[in-house]
Amino acid sequence: MKYKLIAFDMDGTLVEETSCWEVIHRHFGTKEPACPNLEAYERGEIDYPEFMRRDIALWQPPPRLEEVKKALASYTIAPNVREVVAEVHRRGYQTAIVTGGLDFLAADVARELRIPHVLANGLEVDKNGRLTGEGIFVVEPSKKDVVLAQLAERIGITLSECVAVGDSKYDVKFLEAAGLAVAIGKNPKLVEVADVVIEDFSHFPRLLDYL
Repeated sequence: MKYKLIAFDMDGTLVEETSCWEVIHRHFGTKEPACPNLEAYERGEIDYPEFMRRDIALWQPPPRLEEVKKALASYTIAPNVREVVAEVHRRGYQTAIVTGGLDFLAADVARELRIPHVLANGLEVDKNGRLTGEGIFVVEPSKKDVVLAQLAERIGITLSECVAVGDSKYDVKFLEAAGLAVAIGKNPKLVEVADVVIEDFSHFPRLLDYL
């Protein structure tokens, strides 16, 4: 078996929602005020922990984590994902979620799809379960290659034995680092670096025959 691990982005890849942060902002009515934070991050003016800090500060008064979880409770697994991941497991590949999204949603998705490895960011809470205003930084969205390399080393494989699957411009380095790069959809930045481009997961089973 040439490849050992298939690592999936989450937002827009395994789930239909393209940004769990955006879903939360819609819930709290803070979508518009949040735009400058993302723009500042994308311009390189702030790092990702500061981006999280600024976004979390918009949710006033500071909510409990349970309320944030409620905002994401209606997430939708993307079409054909359950069947594809089940087939991936049947064929003996290890699987992982690598996401700049939030860990409690990633954990729910991983539990539903039986994916054992999860790398995601979190929200810090106080002893009463209320957000402190700080994020728990694990994954830089545009540098998922870093945590993919760490995961590969931890489970005893090389990056060339990894398949990376993503859908957005944030997944460019993630795909570039892997032995096989799979783009879901037609994001132009991903198409440039992908080995394989598929419309959606309905095409993924055919790709498995070439792994």
